Amino acid sequence: MTRIALTGITRSYLRRAPPALAHVSLAVEPGTLLALLGASGSGKSTLLKLVAGVEAPDQGDIAFDGRSVLPVPAHRRRAVLVFQNAYLFPFLSVAENIAFGLRVQGASRATMQAEVRRMLDLVELPGIERKRPAQLSGGEQQRVALARALAIRPRVLLLDEPFSSLDSAVRHTLQEAVRRIQRELGITTLLVTHDRGEALAMADRVALLDRGALLAHETPQRLFARPPTRRAAHLMGVTTCLRGELAGGQLRTSLGVLAVDADGAPAGLATYAIRPEHMRLACAPEPNALPVRVLAETFRGERYEYLLQAGDETLRVHAFQPFTAPADAPAYVVLPTEHLFPVCDDAVAPPARPA
Repeated sequence: MTRIALTGITRSYLRRAPPALAHVSLAVEPGTLLALLGASGSGKSTLLKLVAGVEAPDQGDIAFDGRSVLPVPAHRRRAVLVFQNAYLFPFLSVAENIAFGLRVQGASRATMQAEVRRMLDLVELPGIERKRPAQLSGGEQQRVALARALAIRPRVLLLDEPFSSLDSAVRHTLQEAVRRIQRELGITTLLVTHDRGEALAMADRVALLDRGALLAHETPQRLFARPPTRRAAHLMGVTTCLRGELAGGQLRTSLGVLAVDADGAPAGLATYAIRPEHMRLACAPEPNALPVRVLAETFRGERYEYLLQAGDETLRVHAFQPFTAPADAPAYVVLPTEHLFPVCDDAVAPPARPA
């Protein structure tokens, strides 16, 4: 198992004013799966290429187990990339595709045959050695590509949005298979994805990237429940951030006064956020309730979404049951104290948390 450490990584491209990555530092502990989450252009694929050795950083260092790999060429780093498309050799059989890297390494025929069988059992595709890629489904092709990557026993597995071209059912099945294999082998893995649900479901930790900057590096549970900054909160699906004057456990906003968990925070201007599923609608005033006007209701299958007007603010609430109220009755949105959490302005770094 390999520990990866990135220190002060910066990467710029010609004719691009902002860098693709700017002073990014993070560590990936041995045997863990780190999801690099962000929108297109956030720098996540660039980071993957730098770790693989396909590109070199302009500044900073990349180390495996405490030793810099910058002088090590890509083919000797034992960091294997699996892409969105399987890129199997169409003229080779499944067995020949899986054994390709072993053949290049000079492995014996018996070793290759044994490893092919072991890998096909691992990806749950036994007995397809003689098939050609054209005879496989998209999900099966990705499993074979994964088997080919793992056959050479890499130190690091790099997955560049490997499920995005698959339909939903196949994607979820393959996510579970990759997670099972990664845990079984204990291989340090970096997964690039723009899918928040995929990152939360698969990763031990999530690195949230935006426009070349590392916004957060947390466990999935912590990042989902308590993103540290406004930008991070927005990327994690938090749409309600209320700014006001904090004093004595109360946040005085333009919409009203809310009781919050100040946790020893100093008095002064502060911003608190809340997830849309943690708010609820009510027909009567309650503690931490704000008067609202319901603008729209949308049924999403597993939930209802409400668009609310509160003063000059627009709020979004997710509910599992429809909100019913008598005609012309007032409506309120309740923001429970235990679900309100502070967020930093993006220009202000949040306090460092232990890994």
